[in-house]
Amino acid sequence: MNLLSKYIVTLTHLYGVVHKDVVAEIYNEQQDEQITSQEVEDFFDASVQEIEKHFAYKEGNYFVHETILVYDDLDETLSKQAGKPRYIPEKDELMKYMDQFYFYKSEAYNKLYDHVLKNHVDGNEERAEAVCEDAEGMIEVNASFGTVMSTLDNMGVEFNSKQQRDKVKGLVRKLQDNVRLWTNKGHTNQELKDLGYSAAGNASAGNQVLTKKLGRNDPCHCGSGKKYKKCCLDKDQKMKI
Repeated sequence: MNLLSKYIVTLTHLYGVVHKDVVAEIYNEQQDEQITSQEVEDFFDASVQEIEKHFAYKEGNYFVHETILVYDDLDETLSKQAGKPRYIPEKDELMKYMDQFYFYKSEAYNKLYDHVLKNHVDGNEERAEAVCEDAEGMIEVNASFGTVMSTLDNMGVEFNSKQQRDKVKGLVRKLQDNVRLWTNKGHTNQELKDLGYSAAGNASAGNQVLTKKLGRNDPCHCGSGKKYKKCCLDKDQKMKI
């Protein structure tokens, strides 16, 4: 895939929605070659099928993740992003977002993983990973704290005491502050607080929560009954190369 295509895809994955001017600006900051926003748009139009395979679509002057378009959430996302500074990673970190499943693993994520692995899944690394990735994914789509905890319950995470449950609650709340969010232009809530900005609130229990694209631990779409990552993931990714 051409480098400019990768910038369109990775910035869409990181921000959910990104203006063509921002794509040109970040590209020009990180590359010797300089381009205009019109060239970005023209390039997308010439490579539309290749780029759309990676869930990035053009809507007016914006590149938008498929999830936002499916739920008609573009205006709301732009409204929540308004006035917030943009998180811009170094090129090497940005390019990791070519992987549709990549996410920033914060210290808070690692602490939750270590605790779940040691205390709740009998040292089963695959189960601990599945639990923590699902918690991360729910937070990414603005699920309420109660919904995240219910997800852990549904995945068979058992608590032998109130103290155990309270410990995990604290770790999940810490994770909520350290997930990169589309509504924060890629920043975490904690990063925005540190910069003196108001962080994005989580959805209330009654609010609609976006359904994320097929996750690694979800049942495979082929109907085999296996997890996606153990079945068709590699094949699907090769089709998009």
